[in-house]
Amino acid sequence: MESTDFLTFSKTYAMSKSRRLMIGFFSLLPIIFMAIYMVIFFSFFFTMMHHVQQQQPELMPEMFFQNIGLVFGFAILMMLCTLGLLIYFIIHVVNNTVIDSTERIIWVLVFIFAGMIGFPVYWYMRIWKAPLPVSNYS
Repeated sequence: MESTDFLTFSKTYAMSKSRRLMIGFFSLLPIIFMAIYMVIFFSFFFTMMHHVQQQQPELMPEMFFQNIGLVFGFAILMMLCTLGLLIYFIIHVVNNTVIDSTERIIWVLVFIFAGMIGFPVYWYMRIWKAPLPVSNYS
C-alpha cells in the first residue's frame, strides 16, 4: 500500500471514536432486532397454540390480528435497518483504498450473503481498528 493511498483514505474517511462507536452500534442493530423478533414470534406462536389446546377458538382471530402487526412491524424494521447498513457498508468498502480489490469483492459478497454477521465483523476489522485521525491541536 502506498502512503498516498492511506493519506487519501484517511482524509476522506477520518472518523472520530464516537462516530466509530455509533456505526458499531448500528451494525449490531439487525442482530438485536432479530433476537426481539424471534422472542415476539415464538411467544405469539406458543400463545396461539395454548389457545388451541384450551379449545378457545373464538379468541384466535382476535389475538391473531392484535399481535400480527407487532410481528410484521419488527420484521419491517429489521429489513429496513439491514438494507440501510448494506448500502452504507458496500459504499464504505468500495471507497476504502486501504484494502485491495480482491478483499473488496470478498467483503461485498460477505455483506450480501451474511449481512447481519458481516456488518459487525467488517466494523471491527476495518473501522474500529483503523488508526484514529491525527489532530492538529495536540
